[in-house]
Amino acid sequence: MPPNIPPNSPALQEGIIRTPKDDAPSPAIAPQCEPPEDRKWPTRERRQEVFSALCAHIGAGFSLESFPDADRKTIRYYAEQFPEDFPREKLEEAARRGLLEWEKIGKDGVRGDLAKFNASAWAFNMKNRAGWRDRAEVEAWSVLSSPEEMSRIEKFKPRSAEEIALGVMALLTRERSRKTEECGQATDGS
Repeated sequence: MPPNIPPNSPALQEGIIRTPKDDAPSPAIAPQCEPPEDRKWPTRERRQEVFSALCAHIGAGFSLESFPDADRKTIRYYAEQFPEDFPREKLEEAARRGLLEWEKIGKDGVRGDLAKFNASAWAFNMKNRAGWRDRAEVEAWSVLSSPEEMSRIEKFKPRSAEEIALGVMALLTRERSRKTEECGQATDGS
């Protein structure tokens, strides 16, 4: 083990460490993530080309698993070892663009612009691709509001006929008891 590297270091746990004296990664004894046999992209220019291709691939709506130049493990290795060539922000932006492509497909399909659009298959795809899930009505109300606003929003939530009738009865009862109290005070004071 190289000196000054703690045994619980993430680099050791991932199976790769980067030595300060050398730009080349050194394998550590950990089977989770070993460096590629031969460095696929030895130069910075080549890594940046591959990264651009990866961002274009993901931005077009394709998954990381279908990237033809490398698997997820190799991409992760290079992203960890060469963060300047694989900037996280750009990858996240590409992922958002890819998700936008799928949302456009859904929007076009719902409008009827796509022949043979299957809304169920699209929704299933989005649940897997974007982490979408079905929500209960109460949970859906809280998406755009804070817990404090929930009590105010609850007042405007649609009510059943029974709930409305009970609310009206409660208001009438409260009004009747208030009038009774006022009348009782008026007769006591005269």
